[in-house]
Amino acid sequence: MFCTPSAVPPIVRSEGITERTGDILLDCTRGTPGAIVKGNLTVFLNVSVTNKLLANNTTDVLLTVDTGAGPVPANVSAQPYAPNAVVFNGLSFIVPPSGRVGLRITNLRANASQLGPTPQLPIFALLSFNEGSALVTTNSQFTVAVTGPGLLTSFSSTGVRCVGSPLPSTINLTNLFGKGTIFFSTRTTEGFATAFETKDTFSDTGTRIMVRYSGFPAAAHLFVPDFVAGSDAVTPTAGGDLGVPASGGQYMPAPTGSLLLIRVVGADANGAGGSLAFPPPGPGVTTFNSASEVTLASGAGNAVYEVVDANPSVRESAQFPTFLGLAPFGGGSPAVADMAVSFAPLSTVGVIAAAPVPRFADVLPQSDCSAEGDCNAGYFPKLVVESLALNFSAPAFAFLQTLYVRVHNDGGGAMPWTASVSYQSGTGWLTADPQSGVGNATVRVDAHPDKVPPGIYQGTITIDAGPFAGSRTLPVTFTVTSGPGPTAGGPSVSSIVNAATFQTAALVPGSLATLMGSGLAGSAVGVTFDGMPGKILYTSATQLNLQVPSDLAGKTSAQAVVTVDGRSSTPRG
Repeated sequence: MFCTPSAVPPIVRSEGITERTGDILLDCTRGTPGAIVKGNLTVFLNVSVTNKLLANNTTDVLLTVDTGAGPVPANVSAQPYAPNAVVFNGLSFIVPPSGRVGLRITNLRANASQLGPTPQLPIFALLSFNEGSALVTTNSQFTVAVTGPGLLTSFSSTGVRCVGSPLPSTINLTNLFGKGTIFFSTRTTEGFATAFETKDTFSDTGTRIMVRYSGFPAAAHLFVPDFVAGSDAVTPTAGGDLGVPASGGQYMPAPTGSLLLIRVVGADANGAGGSLAFPPPGPGVTTFNSASEVTLASGAGNAVYEVVDANPSVRESAQFPTFLGLAPFGGGSPAVADMAVSFAPLSTVGVIAAAPVPRFADVLPQSDCSAEGDCNAGYFPKLVVESLALNFSAPAFAFLQTLYVRVHNDGGGAMPWTASVSYQSGTGWLTADPQSGVGNATVRVDAHPDKVPPGIYQGTITIDAGPFAGSRTLPVTFTVTSGPGPTAGGPSVSSIVNAATFQTAALVPGSLATLMGSGLAGSAVGVTFDGMPGKILYTSATQLNLQVPSDLAGKTSAQAVVTVDGRSSTPRG
């Protein structure tokens, strides 16, 4: 018999490890009626096969044979043959009077994540019968699936600023909104219409979506909705900060399906295991209002949701708020916590195994704003840096040079950011303070001429507010010219100590200090710390008593320079 293979390739999730490929059909003709066809049928893919391993070293790949009376299960099960192949050993059937037989291979699963995140990559199959078999097939490859990103996301903020936030006495969504509890929203969108799947016969669970929280203070409490009604529900669940009115959501089952997610309890850190916190609602409209706490350990935890209903013909999205309860605290900058979203369960098992189906690689989702049509919406944070380039110039051993960079959020939500320094030439001559913040701020940028010899130096200051708000890189040029340096015969500093104890220790802004050295007496004596003048209280040739400038508050180090009658000392930290 001569068999022609074919398949209708579905789009599968590029994050998926156990993606179900399209059914493989073999149309076999020109058989001898009454003949018994025997042989071994092997299926190869260009990625690993990842079906579930069952008893007796078999898998859940199915093969049916249709000799004219309808498809019936084949007499053999699929066994692992190679990482990228399964084999049906000892396949046999009798050719009918028509001489035509149809074979169908169903539920063949593939590790689509091996192809990477680039969309529209094909998964190929190749079939082979053992030599001498009465079956012959073409040796050409054919496509059984095409990859595409399955999960897209957006957040109302690029991070979570952990400030005081009250909680109601009774936890539910109405009370959390009414109390003014701080929240931040997560939105998840299908990369294509069938990316969010409900549980089927061959799967352990429906598609799961996991939010991983980290970096929260020890006293923080997080709460999330138990149900999330999707974009095509009667009323979608929403926090109100991503373009949809705040609501716990309303859902009603529909013949075509309507996206609904239910929280999973008891899942592990990868999102595997556990069970639905509540059964899916019955007929009629159900209004959602319940919320539950996310268990945190060392400031980290996760919330796992499972898809229990979806419309496979429409690209759907879902969004939900995470509420933060935290007692007010004083002093220091608030912690900025983080969250990450992925499919679940996450796994590194990329071959046939007794492991959960489905399972996924840990892939950072792309933004869903293009799919949702709101990339420039005002409710997203947007970084604006009011500077294009920074240029410094100073003689060697001069005071440090200072410029200021304005950072602000031109959009909505919270915008955590960091400021970092890199060098193209020279090192140690550039500092930025503060190095992180949330929302609007002014960054002080200092160039230190005492750190490098005369020359022209290049560096950069990068303000990074995350993938949604954006980042800006500012080129920095520092020209250090030749100068007299510390004046010969001028003042010299040997030590700086606490004025009360005469012990060397970190100086507190506003405290009293004693500076020891030589050549410290004169008609005009001054001391500066990073260019800020200290208040002189006593002078002699070997000792100065002074008050440390209060403006140094928040700095961890500073360079002290003594000037006597126009002559300067070497800077001392």
